[in-house]
Amino acid sequence: MRRFFQRLEHWEKRLQLLLVILFSLLVILQVVMAREPFRFYLSFAERMEGIPWPQGSSMVTKFAGQAVGEVKIELCNYIIHTKAAVYINDKKAASFEDREVLLTVRPGDEIIVDGTAYPYPLTFQVSAVSENVSWPPLNQQVTTKGSQVSLGKVKIDR
Repeated sequence: MRRFFQRLEHWEKRLQLLLVILFSLLVILQVVMAREPFRFYLSFAERMEGIPWPQGSSMVTKFAGQAVGEVKIELCNYIIHTKAAVYINDKKAASFEDREVLLTVRPGDEIIVDGTAYPYPLTFQVSAVSENVSWPPLNQQVTTKGSQVSLGKVKIDR
């Protein structure tokens, strides 16, 4: 029995040493991550995008001085279709993983609904627009059948 407790004490000391080493590594990693060149190469989020944010840049100031609005598009005849998508100026903005998608738009943006992945008719409706958006109109419907359909260019009242 005494031998069992001696082994247990031996493993306890190893466990304590392991915890001290891991805590020390954690502190060292935090200090290293605070330095810019290391932070960029060690950060998972930065590696995903590949481009670091410039100093002083933020999404809040990106649209400053420009009129923006919101358009909500709803998939009418089905609940979800993940391969159906919405493009703004030929760039994918959202997919219908939910029944509705909310888009942030600027004047002149062209909204295109893409149903090319589905050979049967899909009906989409503009279910909500912000007060300053005059086009596309509320409740406008478009139907795709293996095609892309444009809702037109966004018009915003200033």
